[in-house]
Amino acid sequence: MTSGKNACSPAELLYAGVQLTRPLLRNITARVEADLMGTGVSVGQRAILEVLLAVGQATAPEITRLIDVSRQFVGRELKTMLETGMVTATPNPEHRRAHNYALSAKSKKVIETIREREKAEFRSFANQFSDAEIAAYFKIQKALNDSLSSAPENVVGAD
Repeated sequence: MTSGKNACSPAELLYAGVQLTRPLLRNITARVEADLMGTGVSVGQRAILEVLLAVGQATAPEITRLIDVSRQFVGRELKTMLETGMVTATPNPEHRRAHNYALSAKSKKVIETIREREKAEFRSFANQFSDAEIAAYFKIQKALNDSLSSAPENVVGAD
């Protein structure tokens, strides 16, 4: 990898990169919170809006699985979002007491605007890397996430 006495093996460099994840997540959350100021959307609501933008409509359990958070959190956020008109709920024909949630016209415009602003920032940031570097980053992030979210015997670092 590198030359000299501070050389790291690929595994050590990957491990060091993973150690940056916690501060990266804090920085991402802080940045998203700052960027959401004035939109009336919280970070948690943004995640739900993004899911609904992608899938059209979903039940609370489907949203829970897609963003990998607690069912209670999704339920509280959906309740608030229904009260403020950010989402709509229609009866789910497959389950008597369940609903399908979808974006309201207003929240669809809000999440599209938020995402377009974020994508513009990433386009600018991406210019300092080659397409191959970005593809490699994505490949490693995905593989690492898949490994860590799988059965314990397949997890990186498991005995």
